[in-house]
Amino acid sequence: MIKAHATLLLTRPVAKSAEFLALCEARAEHRIPVVISPLMRIADVGDLPDLSRYRTIVVTSSNAVIRLAETGALRGRLVATVGEVTAGLARAAGAEAITLGQDVTSFLTRAGELEGPCLHCRGVHARGDIAERLNDLGIRTDEAVIYDQIAQPLSVAARGLLGGSTPIVAPLFSPRAAALFTRVLPAAAPLTIIAMSSAVADACSSGKQVVVAKEPTVSAMCDATISVI
Repeated sequence: MIKAHATLLLTRPVAKSAEFLALCEARAEHRIPVVISPLMRIADVGDLPDLSRYRTIVVTSSNAVIRLAETGALRGRLVATVGEVTAGLARAAGAEAITLGQDVTSFLTRAGELEGPCLHCRGVHARGDIAERLNDLGIRTDEAVIYDQIAQPLSVAARGLLGGSTPIVAPLFSPRAAALFTRVLPAAAPLTIIAMSSAVADACSSGKQVVVAKEPTVSAMCDATISVI
């Protein structure tokens, strides 16, 4: 369905939202109205672990890479990621990074390629129990919580948009983002949610139209978004 004059409501951190907007506008070949209102802010948690004890560092989020890269901790390290974007960030930080899947399920199907012992660096809110499942597979894995995803309210502009009549397209990239977003609904405005995966769609309790991207990548999210805007 074409959303004439729809506005994008982007709820990732500002830098990631800006990157996604630029990608969408480049593919759509026109400017797209947008309101950026992050649902979470990222905060460091505790001290960084000693990575030298581990053969492979497992990261499932770019936020973990960013925290580790601040001190150069990834330089020369073997890193296994979920998602090629995260792997690219790790390589830029000096790591030897490989992508074992675009989501946790596909990552675990290739777990036999991991060289242990492993350390999963993650946020406070994480899905998939990766360390536990890798240990169950016989791959010794510890975990370290190194950042938090702290919920924050939508901006006045975002709340005004949801309470208006302009059609909205809201891409959601994680189940936590979906759960936080649907807490502020129902919305008066016509709303289409673009979900990165079925897990994200399942976390949407809005009753609104939900479109699931063909694969859990930023590129596929962009394609799904511009197809309805």
